[in-house]
Amino acid sequence: MNRLTILLLPASISMVSGGSIRGQPTTEDLHSGRRLLTQIDGKCTVANFAAGVGGQAALAALLEVDDDSEATQEALDQRCSDALNPSVDLSVAIGKGPQFLKNFLDGGTTWNDNYEADGKYVLSEDAAVIPTLYESQAKNTVFSRPDGGTEAIYDQYFSNFFNGDQECRLGVIECCYTASRSPDTSTIPGLVNNAEMCALDLTLSAKSNHIQSPDFRPSFTIYGTDDQDDSYCSGFAYDEGSFGDAVKYNTLFHMAMMTNLFEKNYVKNIPGAPMCGCLEQMPVVDNAACVKEKEGYTIDSSGVIAVAIDWEDCGTDLYQYYASLGGKGKIEKFLVKEKLVGNNQCEAAAASFMNERMYKKVVLPKV
Repeated sequence: MNRLTILLLPASISMVSGGSIRGQPTTEDLHSGRRLLTQIDGKCTVANFAAGVGGQAALAALLEVDDDSEATQEALDQRCSDALNPSVDLSVAIGKGPQFLKNFLDGGTTWNDNYEADGKYVLSEDAAVIPTLYESQAKNTVFSRPDGGTEAIYDQYFSNFFNGDQECRLGVIECCYTASRSPDTSTIPGLVNNAEMCALDLTLSAKSNHIQSPDFRPSFTIYGTDDQDDSYCSGFAYDEGSFGDAVKYNTLFHMAMMTNLFEKNYVKNIPGAPMCGCLEQMPVVDNAACVKEKEGYTIDSSGVIAVAIDWEDCGTDLYQYYASLGGKGKIEKFLVKEKLVGNNQCEAAAASFMNERMYKKVVLPKV
């Protein structure tokens, strides 16, 4: 069943590229009746939109097309596609500059390094832009891949989201943490351990860890960890060309900044890996939590369509959700399984990781 939400928006609320809404209506605005905004949950289909606006004929009138299912769907497709065009660079939206955002995604900056003490370094004050941006733009404005003008000077400055010349080829973005910046775990729980670290090929994340491989030989590490170590991972997956693909940097903001940092206080990257990046650059771990986007749109009384994004837990771990996506083939699933190996499989995965590189683990006898 589609949920119908109707808001009355004042004429003074400005529209950004793609029909996204800046600002929220006041109580006075809600009673002024100046403009209707209807929220549609689900995919961009005639059935979903017609149920929200009072029937197919009403929808056709809003879109200024003949009352014909095919013509109406074509008009919807075009307007939904326009709404999904990125209009705000993520690094620009945050307002801290590309260097700050790049360092944050790698695990540094004051957001990661400072701990609240004696009323100083209060995250809700230092990172107040996060909840503000979450409500004002993250849900209704499509973020583009962060750049901030860096591509004119650097090749793939935001290297976290590239594998070769493509953005995250496997269609998975993950964040992993090793600490909490909360000084009082009685009010905010500390880091919840959900992942065991197994191994890491440092080569693909060289622009994050700044470790260059000599003579093109790969550099890697094996983590001597167990399930008691502090490590938490979460991620999201999407099919190429899907709604989730279009809004992946909104989902990154929701997961990495709003949820994991601002709400949970999770900080610090796994040594040698970026804090957040394509799955290809991240460590081999046994498990990761999963978040997924909820597709939605708004249509106003003039027929302007904008995105209305929400998020929810996948209800399963990241690998199981990835395997459930319709666009993933056997090879892709195999490669993701090599990164998310499953509970109690870390030791075997580390041994396999070493064998592939012609190394063998040797346990020395106790003296």
